[in-house]
Amino acid sequence: MKKVIGIILSILVGGFLGFFGVFASVFADGGLTERLIAIGVILLIYGVLGLVWGFLLPNFSWKWGLFIGAPGVLFLGVYLLSEFNLFYLLYMALIVCLACLGAWGGSVIKNRKRK
Repeated sequence: MKKVIGIILSILVGGFLGFFGVFASVFADGGLTERLIAIGVILLIYGVLGLVWGFLLPNFSWKWGLFIGAPGVLFLGVYLLSEFNLFYLLYMALIVCLACLGAWGGSVIKNRKRK
């Protein structure tokens, strides 16, 4: 039951961050520097969220990153269909990679703490 609730919460949090973070960062008005800072902060948040989920429920390890990152990637993928930009593909890959690395790192920290 704890795993199911964790999966549902991670998808909801990922959807929230995907809509209000990733989707909003693509539509944000402003210069390149502002966009890059916003994207960097969003990627950092994905890594931290992955770390938290990996630490709290270490059994799924890096797979938590997929649950957290998938909604953001889907939002960006839908936008990519209407306005193609090669950098969005990099953004999508970084979302998944950082969330998975964070989740894996959290599970490693938790498993070391147990021993």
